[in-house]
Amino acid sequence: MTVEPDQPAVAVEGRRTPRSLWMLVTTGPALRTSMIGGVLVAEEAIGKAFDLNPGQLAILLECLVFGGLLAIFVLPPLIRAIGSRGLSIVSACLAAVLLIVAMVFGPTLQSGAGATILLFLSAMLLGIFVAIPAPVSQSMLNDATTSDRKQRSALQSVWSAGQPIGFIAAAFVGGILVETYGWWAALAIPLTVSIILALSLIHPATDHPDRDEMAESRPPASEILLIVVALVAFEVWSTWGSLASWLDPAVLAMMLVTIVVTLVTIGHARRTEHPAISMKPFAVTGFAAAFTILLVYQLPTTAEFEVLLLTGLKDTSDIAIGNRTSFGNAAQVAGTAVAAALLLRRQAWLAVTAGFACSILGLASYFLYFWSDGVLLITLTRAVAGFGAGLLMPVLFIVALRQMPASLHFAASTWLVLATIGGTELGLAVYDMVLDVASQITDSRTTGYVAVETAQLLTIVATALLTVWSMRFAGLSFAPPPSFDK
Repeated sequence: MTVEPDQPAVAVEGRRTPRSLWMLVTTGPALRTSMIGGVLVAEEAIGKAFDLNPGQLAILLECLVFGGLLAIFVLPPLIRAIGSRGLSIVSACLAAVLLIVAMVFGPTLQSGAGATILLFLSAMLLGIFVAIPAPVSQSMLNDATTSDRKQRSALQSVWSAGQPIGFIAAAFVGGILVETYGWWAALAIPLTVSIILALSLIHPATDHPDRDEMAESRPPASEILLIVVALVAFEVWSTWGSLASWLDPAVLAMMLVTIVVTLVTIGHARRTEHPAISMKPFAVTGFAAAFTILLVYQLPTTAEFEVLLLTGLKDTSDIAIGNRTSFGNAAQVAGTAVAAALLLRRQAWLAVTAGFACSILGLASYFLYFWSDGVLLITLTRAVAGFGAGLLMPVLFIVALRQMPASLHFAASTWLVLATIGGTELGLAVYDMVLDVASQITDSRTTGYVAVETAQLLTIVATALLTVWSMRFAGLSFAPPPSFDK
């Protein structure tokens, strides 16, 4: 079924985009990634300051991720209370306040159970606050450019680039600050981003009319409870498995619990009149295909997982690992710039083709790591894969949202942001499980690594084939819609 798009919402072809909107679409997605990057770059220093073992540090990061996933599902009641723009302003301000408190009082905390629990709770709250602006900013840029193909292409590329930009800033600048001042200094980057985001949201040019029907939805408490249980089960399974063994009976039991609760949650949402996230965007032709492609694409291109592999398998310094990740993210920013140019020239299919080609080439080249451990090789291969992701991400977002009615912009944007977050987390768990199982069965870490890289390569090839299939049978099209054909 095809849902007809509403009339153009705000922008008119050729109208100059307000500067505050540019800042919004950059800092909205960058806030979350800068927070994750800040925690990662300060992880070792935090562990020393609070006497945390590797398992506790893993839980700390998972608390941040859990908060982000939870925020996506509890948005409707919060939006209904204060509106999406108001909610974003509040979340940005609360994130800034909590970061300031952590920077001022964090260094004075003494290690112990109390401090550890406080760290976990703070990470979960920050995960919630920093994740909210991403789907809201995505919805705002789409509402502001419903009839303007050039502005949408440019702003969507900036939004897509904002994710690696936040991580790059936290990795480079945050790393220097941590070495100079201490772990708390890494929080200066997400603090700066949150302040800029709040200022851009306060500007009248980013006023958001809250037309989406999610603002009026009232998901039942039972569904919210199921979602929380499903997320907790997933986080416990993924963290427990990575710290212990994926073949441990208790871990396997938790995986079963995760699957069962998730299926029950989906079934409950399908029967609910006002689910936590509206299912109506999937009625728009091509959205389901674009969402699936975006979700599956995240699995094999998880940079963090590759860093974990390199750390465990190669005699490579932490600085080299950090540089590899940062250059990969920089290449992704470059890819989004090229994608914007191709979109403006109506060559979206070229961006998709080149994006998959670079992704496949980059992942295939990871097989070389066992025979060549040079920093140049691991950096270049990650940069190629990152460039491919930069080409693909903005195009997939635009294709998924191009025919979306204004009333469904927020719901659709939320699903897409969930795909990028959930796909990354699922990829970490799935491929770490492949590594563990293959290594145990063959009693060879090398065989396990080869199995992981084979699985990743097969997944990205399957994603490319899924895209071709969707072009023929699922209504996915990379041609601009009639309203953009000017």
